[in-house]
Amino acid sequence: MTEPRNKTGLSLLAVLLVASQLSGCVGSPRYARYSDAEGSKVTRLDEPVEYRINAEVDESRLDCVAILPLAISDEAAGAIELPKAEIADSGPADEAEPEAYLRHFEAADKQRLVRRMLYGFISPHPQRDVELARIDRLAGAPPYGRAAQRQLGKQLGCDWLMLGTITQFDIDYLGLYSNIRIGVNLKLVRASSGQVLWSGRHLAQSRDGEVPLSPVGLAMSVVKAATNLEPDQLEGVAADLARRLVRTMPLEDSNVFLLAAKRRHIYEVVAKRLNMRTGPGVHYDVRRVLLDNQQVAVLEASAEGWCRVRTPDGDTGFVAARYLRETSGDRGS
Repeated sequence: MTEPRNKTGLSLLAVLLVASQLSGCVGSPRYARYSDAEGSKVTRLDEPVEYRINAEVDESRLDCVAILPLAISDEAAGAIELPKAEIADSGPADEAEPEAYLRHFEAADKQRLVRRMLYGFISPHPQRDVELARIDRLAGAPPYGRAAQRQLGKQLGCDWLMLGTITQFDIDYLGLYSNIRIGVNLKLVRASSGQVLWSGRHLAQSRDGEVPLSPVGLAMSVVKAATNLEPDQLEGVAADLARRLVRTMPLEDSNVFLLAAKRRHIYEVVAKRLNMRTGPGVHYDVRRVLLDNQQVAVLEASAEGWCRVRTPDGDTGFVAARYLRETSGDRGS
């Protein structure tokens, strides 16, 4: 078992500055697209909820989600111990109520908590979810390469897998100030093809404490800092992390982030007459004929030069990519 690691490396001056400006739980975060899911590491303060939806992957085929066991970074894997407040003796030890919350967190406890929170926020959506216990019996430990993804998709009967890494999971406790940080990088992958439909990352935090200006203020700062590290508060940070990221996932047709991504992938026909076929090739039957300047939404693109598209009236088919030109999408789809 690793030793609990409660970070105390911040200088007192830095703590006071942070506490005076950022006292209390963080409010509603901002949401922002990012271009590279494997890009820069999340930072410490004012973290946005970053996401990316690949509008070239047909989300209408997203009929289930299997959340695989999460990996955890070396930085996040260290054990933490939440301080326990002293309470008055309420009677004999054998009559005491059992501890309702976990206070000591090893890496496996962190992985289990974040994954269960994700499951809790995904399961109410229309997609079929796969029970975590069933996944655990088949999946083994991360990471999961392409061969493992394909195999798991077949074994679970679910072609959409959520993969991810816990990037941060730690606390600061310095008497007058405390902070909980939980961060994760996630992606939703199609097991059969390796296509990434959605990816997201976020660092959720809860901070409390302040600069004491009087003996009473000193006592209040100590109480606030300690209360911020209650187990219920830590579970709340994990829930905030999961809820915010799931909000950006394309699980509903009306999802505002999905609709915005679709508007950014509107193309127009640059041929007088363009055959829309039933498959990606000239040997497939012609489904209908598209006209010059007609707009379509690109659902998928292949290396062979064909795109699966959707017309404004909902019809889908395949066209040659060279006869499409990207537009701003402001004329509708």
